[in-house]
Amino acid sequence: MRLRDYEITVIKDAVNNCFGSRAKVSLFGSRLNDSKKGGDIDLLVETGVITPDIYRNKIRTLTEIQMKIGEQKIDLIVTGNPEEDTRSVVKEAIRTGQEL
Repeated sequence: MRLRDYEITVIKDAVNNCFGSRAKVSLFGSRLNDSKKGGDIDLLVETGVITPDIYRNKIRTLTEIQMKIGEQKIDLIVTGNPEEDTRSVVKEAIRTGQEL
C-alpha cells in the first residue's frame, strides 16, 4: 500500500468527522500496488445509510484530506448500501479494496 501512516490517519479521521464513526473507508486501485508509482488515491466510503447531505459530506471529506496532506488527485466514491449499489466501480472497490 502506497500511503504513509499519516495519510491513512488523516483519511480515516476525515471520514469519521464527515460521515460518522460507523462509516468504513477502503483504498482500492493502483495505490495498493507497491511496485507502481504515482496514481490517484481511490477511496470507497461505506456509510451504511443514504442521507440528503451525502454530497456535502463528500466535499467536506475531500477538502479536509487535501488541507492536511496537500493537493492530490483523490477519487472518493460514497455508497450507503454497497450490496445493493450496482455501480461497477463500487463492485470493483469491494472486490479488490483494503480497509484502512
